[in-house]
Amino acid sequence: MFCNKCGAEVTPGQKFCTQCGAQIQLQPQMQPRPQARPQMQAQPKADKPWKKKTGLIIAIILVIVLLLAILLGVIGYTVFNYIVKNDTGSYTESYTETYTEVITDEDTADDADKVEPEVAAETEETADSEVLTDDLTSTEGTDLIPYGYSDVYASDDKVVIVPNGTITDDTVLWNGKTIGGFCDYIDKDVFGGQSPMDRDLLYKLVAIHEIDPQLIPDDKTFETVMKYCLVVAAEFRDAGVVMNKAVFTPSQPNKYHYEMVVNGETNIWTIDYDTQEVTLNNGKTEYSSAGDYGMFTEQTMAIWMYAISEYFELN
Repeated sequence: MFCNKCGAEVTPGQKFCTQCGAQIQLQPQMQPRPQARPQMQAQPKADKPWKKKTGLIIAIILVIVLLLAILLGVIGYTVFNYIVKNDTGSYTESYTETYTEVITDEDTADDADKVEPEVAAETEETADSEVLTDDLTSTEGTDLIPYGYSDVYASDDKVVIVPNGTITDDTVLWNGKTIGGFCDYIDKDVFGGQSPMDRDLLYKLVAIHEIDPQLIPDDKTFETVMKYCLVVAAEFRDAGVVMNKAVFTPSQPNKYHYEMVVNGETNIWTIDYDTQEVTLNNGKTEYSSAGDYGMFTEQTMAIWMYAISEYFELN
């Protein structure tokens, strides 16, 4: 330590300076100033690992769910197409049976062995059936009204519709799509390349039931008319028949009598689209199309509705 006055060095405990004699004054010890603790700057919290993993897991689950949904859609579409195109053979078989006219005349009973067994079992002659004649389709006493697809002969008692031959493969039927292209589509994707559609029969059915393209107001009406034309055309596409014209009466507008040429002979087939009853041979023979894919079954209707909607791009 040192003298407060002269600065000479003095020993601890010495009361007077030996150099100048001044009294030594003890200096208070300096207490160390407490240093402020450095404040810790807040560091950004790092994402917890489990949160990252949870987000990743959720993302993976969503991707898996999406992929499953897509896969199920593809499977459903494929299965449905398989049913439409193949149906393990049942659909094709039901429509590839060759139609054989049922023999009802006793004079030709000796030829009964020519009738296909399955067809004979499905059809019966009914004694109380209405017997029709060619007079039903006569246009005598009617007024002619020409339309786009058919000539219509009308009277108070009946309406006779005669296709005018304007429907061909190149006819644009609906939404810019041709009927010939539609037949190509169903021959390939519905019938699987086996037993193609009888186009003449289908075109005449369309002419008879649509009459004129201007008379079809919307997609729904077009679909309804087309599916019934297809039901008949597909059922008898192997029969080798020729359709000339059709008749209906004002009292039964959904019961059509078709003038058909079968094996060179003209007779009348009747189809009631309300009751789904079919008779051949001038009303003397009931016809039934058996099986899950018969003429008017739900499966058959669903197939044709799908085909029509798919090809013609209906809403």
